[in-house]
This record gives sequence, structure tokens and C-alpha cells, in this order.
Amino acid sequence: MTRHERPVAVVTGAGRSLGRAIAELLHNAGYSVAVSDLDESAATTVAGGLDETGATARAYRLDVRRAAEVASVFEAVAADLGRPAALVNNAGVYPDHVVLEMPEAAWDIVVDTNLKGTFLCSQAFARKRVQAGGGGAIVNLASTAAFSARVGASHYSASKAGVVMLTRSLAQELGPHGIRVNAVAPGLIEVREDQVSDTYRQAFLKMIPRG
Repeated sequence: MTRHERPVAVVTGAGRSLGRAIAELLHNAGYSVAVSDLDESAATTVAGGLDETGATARAYRLDVRRAAEVASVFEAVAADLGRPAALVNNAGVYPDHVVLEMPEAAWDIVVDTNLKGTFLCSQAFARKRVQAGGGGAIVNLASTAAFSARVGASHYSASKAGVVMLTRSLAQELGPHGIRVNAVAPGLIEVREDQVSDTYRQAFLKMIPRG
């Protein structure tokens, strides 16, 4: 496919782990991919691995918590690759804090990244799609934590439960414009060895039938 024959997908948090895998999958499926991440270096590495020429994959530094930055990146993607036809809201953070010791800043960064970021990116994407006459698709990354409480993850579980309801609300509001909105809810995916405590990891593994 030529560059102009490829639909464009924006993937947030695409610099590593699940986001990187999503970007690779979409590119292999025929999309031009806007690889966005707070870590610009990581995004550049991923985009370069997909297409070193930059014709069908480009890196963008994006802090999904900042409305002005989200709007700017979507403008840049439209100019560089074309108007986005798909959005995957994957950017998220997962610190481990028990409620009695959780700093306010920890709550804010989790909710702002996971929930507010999903809202801001979805809004920017939907505005572009409505301007283009509608159509397109949004996939939000929720989590099994949206449906089950976990020690050390109250902020994360709350944010992902919010993503589930936000997805349903977006689907209702954007459906008339032909924009599909869905969510997927992965289980435990470790980005780093120290991401969660060993106690949490072992407790989670007990809930998985095959361990």
C-alpha cells in the first residue's frame, strides 16, 4: 500500500510494552501509525523500527494530560500522515500505593493520565472525524482492575472503571457520527520487573486459571 492508501492510526503510550505491540500490529495491518509517547526517545525508536523513512510511521512526544499538547499533536499528525481514522488510548500509569500512604500527587497523575488523557485524546480525535463527515474508531484500554478491587491500586482501579463508563458514554454520543468506541480490558502486563510488588504479583497470578 502507498502512504496515501493507508488509513492513519494514533496510538498513545506507544513507546514500549503493550503500546509498542499495538503500533506494530496496526502498521503490519496496513495503517500509517502516529507513535505517541511521553518519552519521545522511545517513540522515535518504535517509529523508526516501523518505517525508517517516516512515510508511514512517525513519532510524537505527547503528554495526554495536557489539552493544548493533545490538540497540537493531532494537528501535526493530520499534516504529516493524514487525518486519523483510528485512535488507541493506551497511555497509562500504574504505581503501587496503599490508600493510607498514597500522596495526593500519585492519585492525580494516575487519574489524569488514565482517565483525563483518554477523554482529551478521544475528544480531539472525534472533532477531527466529525469535521471529516464522521466515521472512524476509538479503542480504549481499560483493565480487569476496572471490575475488581485490588490492594495498592485504588487509584488505578478507579481510573479504569472511569474509562469503562467513559467508553460507553462516548459510544452513545459519537455513534450517530459513525464513530465506533470500544474498550478492551487486559490483565496483568508487566513493563518493568519492579512495577508491582511481588506480593501483588503472586496474588494476581492466583486469579489466573493457568497461573
